[in-house]
Amino acid sequence: MVQRTQKLRHLPAVILLLFSSTASAGPFRFAGHDARSLGKAGPEALFGEGLGALYGNPALLVDVPKELTATFFFVQPLLSADLMARPPNADVPMTLYDSDVGIAGINLDRPLPTVELPRARHSNRVDGTSTYLGVGFATDLNRDDFCLALQLLVPTRGLVSVSSIFSDERDQFFSNTVHFALFGEWSQVLSLLMGAAWRPVPWFSFGAAVEGSLDVGADLNMYIPEATVQDYALVNTDIEARPSGRAILGLNFRPLEWLSLSLVWRDRRLSRVDANAELALWNYHEPGNETRPKRVHQHHVLDLDYEPMEATLAAGAAFGDFTAGLSVTWNHWAEYLDTHHQRPQRAAVLQPTSPNDEDSRFAFSDTFSIQFSGAWRYGDGLSATLGAAFHPTPVPAQVGRTNYLDQDKLAFALGHRYDFRLWDIRWRVEASLQFWRMFEARVHKDPTLIKDEFPDDARTLIGGEPMPEAAGLQTNNPGFPGFSFGGYAFMGAVSVGGMF
Repeated sequence: MVQRTQKLRHLPAVILLLFSSTASAGPFRFAGHDARSLGKAGPEALFGEGLGALYGNPALLVDVPKELTATFFFVQPLLSADLMARPPNADVPMTLYDSDVGIAGINLDRPLPTVELPRARHSNRVDGTSTYLGVGFATDLNRDDFCLALQLLVPTRGLVSVSSIFSDERDQFFSNTVHFALFGEWSQVLSLLMGAAWRPVPWFSFGAAVEGSLDVGADLNMYIPEATVQDYALVNTDIEARPSGRAILGLNFRPLEWLSLSLVWRDRRLSRVDANAELALWNYHEPGNETRPKRVHQHHVLDLDYEPMEATLAAGAAFGDFTAGLSVTWNHWAEYLDTHHQRPQRAAVLQPTSPNDEDSRFAFSDTFSIQFSGAWRYGDGLSATLGAAFHPTPVPAQVGRTNYLDQDKLAFALGHRYDFRLWDIRWRVEASLQFWRMFEARVHKDPTLIKDEFPDDARTLIGGEPMPEAAGLQTNNPGFPGFSFGGYAFMGAVSVGGMF
């Protein structure tokens, strides 16, 4: 009976994803949150020229005109991860079922024979187009030294599209491929930013913003009247959604008329799903002399779309019709948590003996990303922007058990704005485009760092005899024996705004 009900025990984890509905994620951390920022290759930290300042540097909101804007964004990744051919002797054979590997307590993450996996191992292509609609406004409440702003970004395919993945051999039961961890495979969810700024003196302003999200808690109680009927169960659930947010604080200094200096801090961000599940089976009792119904308790924690704590230092200059700026951002990836609430150095451990076991070789490292931007007003109401950015990867070489795919990325951007008057209203139309290059990488796995899913010391269930076919490495890890990955991405935005 235990073996026949294993699939049912994982049903609560599937239900959880239905409740992880609101977060703030997607490509905007890289691209920028409005068309102006996108045309400068990322968040704007130096000059308040649009609602992108909510994320880039909320202190700049005091320079943003009173406006109401609507923006259309598109994101087109063209990324690929090509798996190398597996050696035939790496397959997990059918005789696994005749071994002691499946005894509870010896191997709770027991594999399936390779030929019985739900999906065949396959390369990964990330080429789906994502589109978003953004609306926002900024108002000064009739004060020259203050601004209040809000922006809402909504994916056009619906409010929510989220997913979680395992980075190791456990993904054999799900997608059975390798995934891009930080760039390209973004969730599509509702995003809300709101903030305010104040300029107490002409040469200094400060601001604060919140990037809103929800943390979800759920208690699931499930009763299975007949364990052999796996498509029928009784379920009660209690769901609690708690608002949470990512704080963004910014400072801007103008010691000279032409000089702009900024400092920005952004807290880390993730959307957490925390659930407890109670599973009861009819006529299934705890072993021992006392008759007591067996109830299984499960605790599931998911951390979706982690973004690191950041600190940005930026300097820029304005000379007549030209502006230019340089930003350096520290990204605190060392505290990264994957979608299953695990640190990469923890997930890489082959045989953990305690909850604190880690392999420091596979920890993510902090990085410094660099962004250059420029703008030129060259005519009546006409201006152009350009930008470039470099984002080094925090992910170490994935030569072991885990498969977190990421590599250094280089971006170039162009944008154009046109300001005009119509019906006694000043209007603004802007279009921007970014090109991203993720550099190619090739990974060759170290077999000594891959979990052997059919251990050499396996014995037959009947007789306890040695099993010669268990010798060597048998694994369904999708990344073994290696893979290559990389590619491109295009991001663009078109906006229309009215000044009031």
